[in-house]
Amino acid sequence: MKSYINLWRPFIALLAIFVAMAACAGSNSAIPTTSPNDVATVVAATLEAIQAQATPTTIPLSPTPAASPTAPLLPPTPVLPAATRINFLTYATAGVMTGTIQPGQSLYYVLNAAQGQPMIARVDSFKQDVTMTIKTAGGTSLLNAGQNLSALLPVSEDYYITVMGGASSENFTLTVEIPFRISFLLGKNNTILEGRTAGGYVVSYVIFAQQGQSMEVDLNGVGKEAALTIYGLSDGQPYIRSVTGATTFSLKLPISQDYIIDVVPNAGQEIGFTLVVTVNNTSTNN
Repeated sequence: MKSYINLWRPFIALLAIFVAMAACAGSNSAIPTTSPNDVATVVAATLEAIQAQATPTTIPLSPTPAASPTAPLLPPTPVLPAATRINFLTYATAGVMTGTIQPGQSLYYVLNAAQGQPMIARVDSFKQDVTMTIKTAGGTSLLNAGQNLSALLPVSEDYYITVMGGASSENFTLTVEIPFRISFLLGKNNTILEGRTAGGYVVSYVIFAQQGQSMEVDLNGVGKEAALTIYGLSDGQPYIRSVTGATTFSLKLPISQDYIIDVVPNAGQEIGFTLVVTVNNTSTNN
């Protein structure tokens, strides 16, 4: 209210001057007067100024902020089952689990392995109708409802194996091998490995060699208590089997791939051994 009174004060003052001048004009014509039109013009200008000041100022609204882009949806985290962990004995490269499974039942196992390592897994049962699936902890499938797997592992993490029952109750054996990768020292083309068939299990090694290279393998210190099995990981081709009793091997390799070298003890015996592996330095693709 006070602000409006203050705004009208100049108008009231002008009006008072106009009244006084009019009175003076009637009493003394010698005093110059301001014409009524001039006074009206001044009054109108004053009113216009007052109205301009009294008009409320419209404050522009701040622009509505743009909606932030929706964050990309992450894939759901797989629900991991409670699983029995497979642990290897010292010197062993394989783990073996046995048990009984009911029709339609699922049993869960887990083991940790590194990227680039081969995994060789199989499940056996009397009727051969027990199957398994193998997945990474992240949910990537390596095997779907099969009985055998031979593959290089894609990541370093836990791997989950689900064993699934068949049409009837059965005993089963789950075997998982993670062969030890052989590498040569710089400038060398051979290596000597000391090992032991811990628990009477097969001890497995893997080495990558190229087509046309020659590979020689010698298994020493075992007498007739162990023998060699050698096969290709990619082609699955056996190049020598332990049933022959062979402890030496030599071959010009047919393709470039990982080669699996198994030391197989007779009748599950636990014995020590020395393994010598030689691969020539240059390939001869002729």
